[in-house]
Amino acid sequence: MKVLVVEDDLEIQALINYYFTKEGYKVTVASDGLEGLKYLKKDKHELIILDLMLPNLDGINFTKIVKEMEDEYGTPYIVMLTAKTEVEDVLKGLEIGADDYMKKPFDPRELLLRGKKLLNQQEKNKKIRNRFLDLEIDEDKHLVTNNGEEVELSKKEYDLLLLLVKNKGIVVSREKILDKVWGSNYYSGDRTVDVYISKLREKIPFLTECIKTVKGVGYRLEEKR
Repeated sequence: MKVLVVEDDLEIQALINYYFTKEGYKVTVASDGLEGLKYLKKDKHELIILDLMLPNLDGINFTKIVKEMEDEYGTPYIVMLTAKTEVEDVLKGLEIGADDYMKKPFDPRELLLRGKKLLNQQEKNKKIRNRFLDLEIDEDKHLVTNNGEEVELSKKEYDLLLLLVKNKGIVVSREKILDKVWGSNYYSGDRTVDVYISKLREKIPFLTECIKTVKGVGYRLEEKR
């Protein structure tokens, strides 16, 4: 799992890096908020350890941007570090989306334990989120099973199904599907999405009634009524 450390104090930055790397996490370090966003956009991270007082872009505004643009930056947990002791600063960080906080100075072992707890919770949530009726998607194994039986899907079929399952109950536009699954390799008016939806319905028959077509918009995955 990937951890992003956004901290302008190089000694604290190195200390956090040491403890998390020692535990097997892949750590990226940034010294200011803008640099942190650049790394986060380039590669999704599961956990962000974020200093409240940062040059260029402070921790509060950094968190706001990440939470408002989840499609671009993912949905990482955020642990905020602050040298401030005022309750208002702590509450403000939590209100805008931080998941936990620690006041400086702190014990890096405690920070590591708190980070582990959040990441373990994320793994549990991921497994729940990637289940739909009898369908389960194991992202680590890149495996799809229907009622315990493996379903053979192409890379694009897998990516499309995963996107629908993660957004079950929500209308996903054709444009978003094309962007997330095919990237820039499509053109306006492309019927690729419709073709691949048909392939999923064919390979997983019960999805025929669960993948709803929303005319002029896209598709929504929902339990049949």
